Amino acid sequence: MKGLAEMSAKVRTRWLLVSVLFPMSVYADQVRQEIFLWQGTPPGAETEATVEKVVERGLEGASRDRSITGVHRPTLTIHLPEKKNARSHAAMIICPGGGLSRVVIDKEGNDFARLLCDYGVAGLVLKFRTPSANNEHYGMSTLEMDIKRAIRLTRAHAERWNLDPQRIGVFGFSAGGILASTVATRYDRGNRESVDYIEQESCRPDFLGLAYPLISLRQEICNEQYRRLLFGKNPSADRILKYSSELNVSEKTPPTFICHAEDDQAISIEHSRLFVEACRMAGVPCTTFFRSRGGHGYGVRKWGTPINQWPQAFVKWMQLRGISEDRR
Repeated sequence: MKGLAEMSAKVRTRWLLVSVLFPMSVYADQVRQEIFLWQGTPPGAETEATVEKVVERGLEGASRDRSITGVHRPTLTIHLPEKKNARSHAAMIICPGGGLSRVVIDKEGNDFARLLCDYGVAGLVLKFRTPSANNEHYGMSTLEMDIKRAIRLTRAHAERWNLDPQRIGVFGFSAGGILASTVATRYDRGNRESVDYIEQESCRPDFLGLAYPLISLRQEICNEQYRRLLFGKNPSADRILKYSSELNVSEKTPPTFICHAEDDQAISIEHSRLFVEACRMAGVPCTTFFRSRGGHGYGVRKWGTPINQWPQAFVKWMQLRGISEDRR
């Protein structure tokens, strides 16, 4: 009887959390809603002495281009495709860039999510805690915590959102690449003993996408500013190697797509080349879209350079892998 009572309590707790986390209907056309990763104060949170700051960087009359700083409570903004058939949708957790000091939520987040919805893939935009949030130090371990939680939460509620729990991927832009590549190479299968049903889920992504990503944290590859933001001053060699994702690729790393421009001055294409070589050595399928020109920070917008055709190549890659639908 005690076991049944404990099970009943867990079920009640689960449905209470669902009603708090997801109060909205989720089956309108391309539904969008924002939810917290955790109820209450997230683990590892700093004192919430400041509020988020949103800056609109887009020109008047142009597309939105907001950046967000001061994130203390990470969220997912959920974009769901129009429900046209009974088949569950694949989903992509999107990690925007922002130099590890802000989250570029539109051109590397919501814009991409809407594009994915056009092809029957749900886009879930992660607003994660950044290391320099109002002078408080959210380091690499906090970023890793946020992306793992986002994937677990998505799997835990796949049925409610009409998602396929076996087709949950992650995509990282720029500095968001360190979150995406880390969870693809340092995942776990969940804690079945946890009283939090979300933590019981695996955080392994089924596929990985990267655009001009930060991947390696080794001194000869990585900008010193990124290393300092993620680890503080004088990080140990062990920490650097632990989170340099190209060193952690294995045969279990998910199939990968990477785009990068050779003239990128913000994050060198060497990050991507090292990861590609590691995938090749491990036998992991890895498709590249490298071009000579394009710079950095273009997202899914068309700026007239060769690299701006990468979204079309990525859609074809998803279709070949059975991730997306051909809706055009």
